Amino acid sequence: YKMMLQKPIDLKDMEAVDMEYYNSLLWIKENDPSELMLTFCVDEETFGHTSQRELKPNGADIEVTNDNKDEYIKLVIEWRFVARVKDQMQAFLEGFGQIVPLNMLKIFDENEL
Repeated sequence: YKMMLQKPIDLKDMEAVDMEYYNSLLWIKENDPSELMLTFCVDEETFGHTSQRELKPNGADIEVTNDNKDEYIKLVIEWRFVARVKDQMQAFLEGFGQIVPLNMLKIFDENEL
């Protein structure tokens, strides 16, 4: 619902959608992720085929460290909630907007929707 209202998505939003993924990101936030040897990439599955998606340019070459873990978490959440479903959300909003003017939604918050 936050996407419908064009509000920023954060780590807490992940908790409601995927508890296991949320717990993994929370662990990274609260600990030093250097031992995990993560890079700024995520695995993306499409029609049974898994590929790596870089979260930023040259992400495969950038290790997640204690210094950049907040950026990593932000980019993972953005990919998971926004980038990955951008086209579908746009189509939904166009259709929904034909029934309910989208500017009318601004009187609500994400909990009311």
